[in-house]
Amino acid sequence: MKILHLSPQNYTGILTLFVKGHIALGHESRLVTFYRAKNLYPEDICLNLPFVGPMEWLWKVKRLIRSGSLQVPFTGTSERIFWTPSGTERILMPLRDLAWAPLVNRAAKKYNLWDFDIHVLEGGMSFFRDGRDVKKLRAAGKHIVSNYHGLDLRMRGAIRPVWDSTELHTTCEFDLFQRYPELEYLFLPFDTSMVPKANPSGKTIKICHAPRIRSVKGTDKIVEVVEKLSKTLPVEMVLIENMAHAKAVKLKSECHIAIDQIASGDMGYGVNSLESLAMGVCTVTNLSQAYQDFIPDHPFALAEPHNLEEVLRELILDEQLRNKFASAGPGWIEKTHHWKSVAEHMHKRYEELGWLT
Repeated sequence: MKILHLSPQNYTGILTLFVKGHIALGHESRLVTFYRAKNLYPEDICLNLPFVGPMEWLWKVKRLIRSGSLQVPFTGTSERIFWTPSGTERILMPLRDLAWAPLVNRAAKKYNLWDFDIHVLEGGMSFFRDGRDVKKLRAAGKHIVSNYHGLDLRMRGAIRPVWDSTELHTTCEFDLFQRYPELEYLFLPFDTSMVPKANPSGKTIKICHAPRIRSVKGTDKIVEVVEKLSKTLPVEMVLIENMAHAKAVKLKSECHIAIDQIASGDMGYGVNSLESLAMGVCTVTNLSQAYQDFIPDHPFALAEPHNLEEVLRELILDEQLRNKFASAGPGWIEKTHHWKSVAEHMHKRYEELGWLT
């Protein structure tokens, strides 16, 4: 069986593990990305397509034309959202598709992209917004999976032709799992060997936080609370932003406490937490009661905006409690998020759907 993962970028480096899992189970697999991730994660086939990527000028253009992917800010809404292009995008997107078509076709011939049996579209994204590629793949008897990571459905919304062509919808986001009955939950894969073991030192308690989008993580509140605590306790805030992944991981391993997010309990945790838990760093996040019921054996120290200061104060002053949370992390990651276990779960679903040959 040949399985292709297609993604705008290699989100947090995790997509490489999906491919690794397929290969470990005896199948052929590749990862194709539109552009190189800002944090320089490893690539397989990177097409370096134009008019897309993390460049600041491109984000300014998107804001200027009121891009449909930025029109719906994350609010925790239960509304079902489908991507609606702005007036300017209705003109520009076909032009981008026109520029991409020869590049995509050239890559497809070089790497035999259309010959794969299963196409996993990360973030529900195919090459073309009109869905011409997924429609042709379905007509040729290929299978389509859409794997949603969060902000794609929360802000941009589902892309209608891709959504309609998808046979299996999956997500690692608990709020999306609850909101969309079509979505099946899939734990993110992780490899504990990818990160160093925690090695905090010194009497000052280092508390790290690594937001990609500050408003989504409750960053302002986190910084405010830590700065307040630092006036009376030996505490240092370590903000990890806009740096290569290798440097970010090293900084995180030197910290005593990591805070994922406090903005929404249904958002729970992501790769930031997987890394800190696997290292053996005491990890703080916000989990709703429904999320806690879903993963009752979780190793997190729980906090919300109203009690973050109280939770952190207790962890700072109680080394034994801090170490209890820290030591519970690596084993839970191995049990719940091991990359091969996730692959086995995926292949069990493919088998149930009659896709595996």
